[in-house]
Amino acid sequence: MDKTLHIVTEQIQNDGTDTYYCHRYEPSPYSVLDYIFTEYPLSKSDVLIDFGCGMGRLNFYLNHRFHCKTIGVELNPVYYEACIKNNASYHRHTKGAKEQATYPDIRFYHESADSYVVDDTINHFYFFNPFSIEIFRKVIDHIYESLDRVSRSVTLLLYYPDAEYTYYLDTCTPFDLITEIPLSGYAKNVQERVVVYRYCHDL
Repeated sequence: MDKTLHIVTEQIQNDGTDTYYCHRYEPSPYSVLDYIFTEYPLSKSDVLIDFGCGMGRLNFYLNHRFHCKTIGVELNPVYYEACIKNNASYHRHTKGAKEQATYPDIRFYHESADSYVVDDTINHFYFFNPFSIEIFRKVIDHIYESLDRVSRSVTLLLYYPDAEYTYYLDTCTPFDLITEIPLSGYAKNVQERVVVYRYCHDL
């Protein structure tokens, strides 16, 4: 898939710079992404952010598959530069035609997740266990601030969810668990799943 999209996202972080607070980058397998987003498809009008996006695999994959807007936040400067390079070489296929150039519907930010001011258009938030519960709580706080500015329904997708994340959402937030997507290794490891939480804005 990287070859099809003219991007490079295969690298797994082994530079030793990951910490308790910021976990290492490991790209989600395309087969897993195919399954997740068949079970939970997006639409062209959706805007999804990936915290700890690494080299941007999810961002390009979703834009290619659903033509939706995506945002990536990445703290590591090497991976952020890889995102920018990938965005310059990315090919999105539309009705057999190739579009090449930095694609405006995919944006990347080089900053920590807990300092990022949530874009008020975002309605989907993706987490592949990217950081500690302390940072996760701050990100949720920023989501609340965005909801105060622009009321809307938003969804959290947690792949390989940390038990501290789900406990916090279940006990301390208005987010409700709406579905669980078990993956192929679920029988051996209950973390091999995606849990989907939603905050519904009352119209």
